[in-house]
Amino acid sequence: MAVSTFASIEKLRKPLSKAIAIPLIFAALVTVPKNLGNGFHETLEQIGYLLLITAGIGRIWCSLYIAGRKDQTLCTEGPYSLCRNPLYLFSFIGVAGVFLALQSLLLTAIAVVFYLLYYSYVIRCEEKRLLNIFGAPFSTYMTVVPRFIPSFSNYNSGAEERMTSTKVIERGLREVVWFFIAIVLIEIVEVIHLNDLMVLYVLPF
Repeated sequence: MAVSTFASIEKLRKPLSKAIAIPLIFAALVTVPKNLGNGFHETLEQIGYLLLITAGIGRIWCSLYIAGRKDQTLCTEGPYSLCRNPLYLFSFIGVAGVFLALQSLLLTAIAVVFYLLYYSYVIRCEEKRLLNIFGAPFSTYMTVVPRFIPSFSNYNSGAEERMTSTKVIERGLREVVWFFIAIVLIEIVEVIHLNDLMVLYVLPF
């Protein structure tokens, strides 16, 4: 597969993600899990919020290391010493967090499966492109650092000081803020559902 094809797949990542997310979010608005609001589902909600906060902080952490360096310098420090795709990992945590906070195990399972299937392909395409850019150093990095599941024994914080791009960090923060806005929106959706508004179907779990 040509490098240009890899780039095209990566460019389609955001629009395709939105195309998948929109029907899932709509489903979350018009359905509720059975026994919404009971002790078990309240626990799911709290776990979801914890995952959302973790995802937001994690993506900010990644931005501090990768901002302004993407495709220019091979980043192997900080979160990038734990796994090769920490931004995707924290996004995955955020996606799971959203649907757990909505207290729906069924929608969580669907969202997680979609994410893993699609982004496993995106990640492989991205890695082939990076291998073309960085060559042997990236090949070595691939043998040492896992693709997605973190290995904490590899952790390396790197230099105490590093140059970062303010614009890139600001863009990263704008993306991250949606994780925190989601918490407020989920609370609003829960109130709507508890008042039997907009509910078209009750999910088994």
